[in-house]
Amino acid sequence: MSYTLLRAEGFGSVCIELALELLGQAYERVEADPLGSEADKACIREINPLVQIPTLKLPDGRIMTESASILIYLGDLDGQYTLAPRPNDVARVEYLRWLGFLSAGLYSTFTISDGPERFHPDPATHDVLLEQANERRKQLWIVMEAAFADSKGTFLLGDTMSLLDIYVAMMSYWSPRRDWFETHCPRLLAAVRACEQNPIVRSVFERNYTEDFKPVPA
Repeated sequence: MSYTLLRAEGFGSVCIELALELLGQAYERVEADPLGSEADKACIREINPLVQIPTLKLPDGRIMTESASILIYLGDLDGQYTLAPRPNDVARVEYLRWLGFLSAGLYSTFTISDGPERFHPDPATHDVLLEQANERRKQLWIVMEAAFADSKGTFLLGDTMSLLDIYVAMMSYWSPRRDWFETHCPRLLAAVRACEQNPIVRSVFERNYTEDFKPVPA
């Protein structure tokens, strides 16, 4: 038995694809755009009433949602901690802190961007909502950049790539877009570029960011 991942190109499912492939886990990709056709929405709603992705069906049939929770689960799953600090590692605190920060803070702003009408019914307000959501993301990226500005090592938590790096790398392609990220987040960008040296990361990004992905020279 294998995992089943409901995914759409460039969405939050990218980091779960990466985690599964980097960990060598067999999985099936099911295309389902939560902002797409009614058929796609119905496919997701059948197992996730919020109609959100990533939605991951485990080999035993249980359902997991919420990208950070799935990453933490997968990172701990094999007991080898190849992509996550061990529970007794001092880096574990920062790992959990910033996964939560990205999920609860930055990622959540896309709930507004993907459907401003859910927050205010008047279309005249939507441009303001979208602009403010984007400004909030910029503020959050700046906070994280400052927190890691003096950190040492190739990646955010040292010289070993973790799922935190993967999460940042995925989101670096989202609004406010990669050009802004490259200009304002040099320390985070260095970790992202190190991730993109990995052939599995490159392959998944090329599949998901067909127009935006800029291959990093090996």
